[in-house]
Amino acid sequence: MIIPKRLITQYDTSETLVMISLYPKKGERYSTGVSGLASYAKNVITPMNHLTIVLADYDKKPAIYKEGKTLVVRCFQTNSPFMWLDIFRTLIQFSHAKNVLIQHDFSVYGSMIVSALIVPFLTILRLFGFTISIVLHHVVTDIFKLAGHVGLKNTFFDRMRGHVYNILFKGFYTLVGVVSTNIVVLEESLKTRLSSVILKQKITTIPHGVDTSLTTIPKKDARTVLGIKKDDYVIMFFGFVNWFKGADFFADTFSDKSHILGKKIHGIIAGGESSTMKGRTYYQTFYNSVAKTVCSSPTLSMTGYILQEDIQTYFSAADLVVFPYRNCMTASGVLSLTFSYGKPFIISQPLDEMFEAQDFKKNMKELGLSIGDLTFDLKKESCLACTENILKNGLRDKMRNLSIQMRETRDYAKTAKEYQKLLSAPKHRWVVTPNPKLAKLYSAIGMLF
Repeated sequence: MIIPKRLITQYDTSETLVMISLYPKKGERYSTGVSGLASYAKNVITPMNHLTIVLADYDKKPAIYKEGKTLVVRCFQTNSPFMWLDIFRTLIQFSHAKNVLIQHDFSVYGSMIVSALIVPFLTILRLFGFTISIVLHHVVTDIFKLAGHVGLKNTFFDRMRGHVYNILFKGFYTLVGVVSTNIVVLEESLKTRLSSVILKQKITTIPHGVDTSLTTIPKKDARTVLGIKKDDYVIMFFGFVNWFKGADFFADTFSDKSHILGKKIHGIIAGGESSTMKGRTYYQTFYNSVAKTVCSSPTLSMTGYILQEDIQTYFSAADLVVFPYRNCMTASGVLSLTFSYGKPFIISQPLDEMFEAQDFKKNMKELGLSIGDLTFDLKKESCLACTENILKNGLRDKMRNLSIQMRETRDYAKTAKEYQKLLSAPKHRWVVTPNPKLAKLYSAIGMLF
C-alpha cells in the first residue's frame, strides 16, 4: 500500500509510535466477531498524547483513515503468507518512525506457520534500525494443558505432536526474546514462565487495562430488554465459546440447575463461535456439543456474537460473571470488562495466578476478601457452592467493590502511561544475565543487532 505524501509528512516523526495489530472497525472499540486483542490495542493507544500509526488488518480491501491522533493503515490480511511482507512494505515508507509496538497472539494472525513468521520479520526490522516492543498476549509453555483447545487426543501420535509443539514454543519465545527490545506480558505469572528462556530484564508486566468510559444501565431496564424478571438471578459466561475458557463446563454446571437460593436462575452464554477457530473440525464438534447442551436446558441460553451496543445490556442484567478457565495462559479481556461494569465475579483455580499482582492483593486485603472466597475447583459442586456463597451474603457487595477498585487501579489511561514510559526509556543493546546458557546465546546472536 502506498501512503499519501501528505500523511507521511504529518506522521513520520521520531516521536511517532507505530503499532502492528488487529484493530476494531472504524468508530468502534468492541467490534462483533473480532478478537479482544483488537479492542485492547485501541484502548491502549487512544489515551496516548503523541501521534500514532496503526498498521492493521483489512477484510475486503485496504484502507487509510484517521481516528483522533491515530493514522489507521489497513494494509494486511490475516493468514496470508505475504502478511508480514505487506506490513514491511508499508512500514518502510516511514523513515523516521522507528519505534514499533506489536500485539501478538498465535491464534489471531492465522495458522501457526504464519504467526511464527513474525520471527524473521522482527529480525529484518532490527537490521533496519527499528526498536521493537512486542506484547505477548498468550504464553504457552505446556501444550498438554490446552489439549482440548488445540484438538490433541491421548494417542501416541498426538502425544508426540504435543512434545514437538512444546519444543517449538520454547524456541519461538527464545528467538523473539533475542530480536526484540522489550517484551510485555499482562500477568506477573506469565513473566515468570518466560524468564526461563528470555532475559528477565527484557520482560515487563503491564496489567490488562480497564475501560472506565463504560457504564451500566439500571438492572431492571436491562432485564426488560432481555425479557428477564427483576427478582431472578442472572449468571453469565461472556466471550467466545471455547475449551480453555470453559464454556462447556459452564453449560454442564448450570444446565439442570433451575433455582439457586429459592430464586429462578438464567444461565447466559453471552458469545458465539471463536472467530479464529470456527473453521477447524475438532472445534466445530466442541461448539456443537455446547450448543446441544444449551438447547436441551430450560435454564440456559446462548446469544451468539454480541454487538458493541448490546454489551452494556448483558453486563447490567448480570448478578454474577463466571470464569471457568482451564488454564491461565493470558490475561482475561472479559475480566477487564467485568471491572468496567463493576460486577461480582468468581474464577476457577487455574486463574488464581492473577492474584500475584500487587494491586489485586492490596484491594482484596482492604475489602477483607480471600482467594478462597471467589475461586472454585473445576467441579460442578464446587462452582455451584461458590456461586451460592457469593449471592447469599455480603460477599456480593464486596466483590462489586473489588471490581470498582480494580477499575480505577487499571484505568487504560494509566496503562497507556506505563507503555509510554517503557517505550521512551533508553535502550540498551544487551543486558548481562546470571543465566550462563542465555548469556552465551545472546552474546552469540547479539552482534547482529
